[in-house]
Amino acid sequence: MQQFRTSPDTFVYVGSAILFLLPCTLFGLACRGLIQSKARAPLPVWRKYLVIGALGTAGLATMLHIAWNASWLHSGGSPHGMGAGPGVWQSIGPFLVWTFLGATGLSLFAKGKVRGLLIAWAASMFFVFQMIYMLQFD
Repeated sequence: MQQFRTSPDTFVYVGSAILFLLPCTLFGLACRGLIQSKARAPLPVWRKYLVIGALGTAGLATMLHIAWNASWLHSGGSPHGMGAGPGVWQSIGPFLVWTFLGATGLSLFAKGKVRGLLIAWAASMFFVFQMIYMLQFD
């Protein structure tokens, strides 16, 4: 009988996926909060469009962050100062930064629970970014 063995990289991928549950959950709760806020106290039209834009941009930034991390890890990225090989992560990087900053800026126009959840989403995205580096240390 042969034992099931995995490479150390597998644990980094699994850990990354688990870490991304936090921003994805906060994003989902913010979307649900916007839907529920329409029933209770409707937002002014201009604010509603900015919040919808913030949620769309936050969703895009989350997907880009997941793709960037997967590509960076696959290309051999290391927190020890060594650069990763060429990969999709190089072209995704600037889009990730700008969508993250855009979503964070637009979230300031939200109101109530949605605003708090979007700000928590931004903090959790930064937390995930840092924790993936910590996962890779030997």
